Amino acid sequence: MPKTSSSNPPPAGPPPAAPGRKPRNRRLPAHERRDQILDAALHEFSERGFGAARMDDIAARAGLSKGGLYAHFESKDAVFQALMQRMLLPDLLFGERPPSEDARSPQSPQAALEALVDGFLDRAYERLGDGRFIRTLHLLIAEGPRVPEVLGGWRDNHLRLLQSQQAMMRRAVEGGALRDSALTDMVQLIHAPILLAAVLRMLQDDTHVSAVLPRLRAAHRRLLLEQLPPHDPA
Repeated sequence: MPKTSSSNPPPAGPPPAAPGRKPRNRRLPAHERRDQILDAALHEFSERGFGAARMDDIAARAGLSKGGLYAHFESKDAVFQALMQRMLLPDLLFGERPPSEDARSPQSPQAALEALVDGFLDRAYERLGDGRFIRTLHLLIAEGPRVPEVLGGWRDNHLRLLQSQQAMMRRAVEGGALRDSALTDMVQLIHAPILLAAVLRMLQDDTHVSAVLPRLRAAHRRLLLEQLPPHDPA
């Protein structure tokens, strides 16, 4: 059989990527690349803390050059704030307006409200199943008090959304489309069960969460449909 010369070894392939780091990859649409960067940043911030995490490491984990990272984010502060914006802005129960007594609507006011509530709960509880949501919330709790100045933009957006929803619901109460209740007095109460569910997911094992979460969602739905309609459903 022919022998392979030891003096002419086969050419070596490219060196393997560092563990946990992505190799340099193809061009992606901007929104996909942005998500890839934020996933890498979430890992680095969670593992090292905001102060110790470096843009070089985020870039390497995302499979980018440092210049490629800066083409999307101007600073580490901007990356951290974008993480909060991606996962921790509240979904809103109502969009431009709550269900009304509009006779032209194909749905009754009660049916329209039920559809809005079910869509809101679908979005909220689906997000709870995304591990990135829980990790981002944990990161906010752990690192947020250390860097309050970094979170100014996210906090402003968060409050603006809730205040806009609060004002809209107050107008709806005055117009008779919603009941005057604790939920319309304090819009944060509409979101409180979701935060409770997130805390349970952070603290409890999967078996407990799987047993409790459907009951919590059902109770959340009941709370909204009992307290928001202007009249008890027929």
